[in-house]
Amino acid sequence: MTLEKLGKQIKTLRKEKAWSQDDLEQYSGITKRTISKIENGFIDEVGIKKVEMILDLLDMEFALRPKGRPKTLEELQNER
Repeated sequence: MTLEKLGKQIKTLRKEKAWSQDDLEQYSGITKRTISKIENGFIDEVGIKKVEMILDLLDMEFALRPKGRPKTLEELQNER
């Protein structure tokens, strides 16, 4: 997954919780500017701890899978 795709997924998850970027800033301590850059793919590098914190707040976690492996049914359903 690219950072751009990750950012879009974070934005979708945040909106599903009906949280604003201000809410996420308050809960995470990560600036709204950084959150916006992550969500819109305007950041070349982002610390793994920041992403981990955001995902944790959104009730998600990192998962590794072999590159090129077809997505599982669960992974496809989670993209909706």
